[in-house]
Amino acid sequence: MPAVDSESRDVSLTIPAKPGYLVLARLALSAVCRLTALQPAEIADLKLAVTEAASDFVEVGGEEDAVAFEFRLAPDRLAIELSGPAGASPPDELELSRAIIAATVDQADFSDGHTTLAKRLEA
Repeated sequence: MPAVDSESRDVSLTIPAKPGYLVLARLALSAVCRLTALQPAEIADLKLAVTEAASDFVEVGGEEDAVAFEFRLAPDRLAIELSGPAGASPPDELELSRAIIAATVDQADFSDGHTTLAKRLEA
């Protein structure tokens, strides 16, 4: 179950590193987005970005591995941090995934086992 910090509006979620559980991360993202003025198309883009970012962790995860999501809502941006087992996706899949992410968020940072996505929010 997601943990919610009522003062900071942060939501944390950890799921098994299996594709079928990604729907939970997408639902948590939808709930956080309800607190913003993002348009439905922007929310759909964010869901796509989260799915693409998580795919690297999910595709390499073992039985005991997990993917952690941190949704951090600030007045000017929504940051999404993902962490999980470091992946070794084929270069062509990784390139396509990163291109999709770049087209759907304002900022993306990648490192072994960690990805941060950010979307600016209009005031």
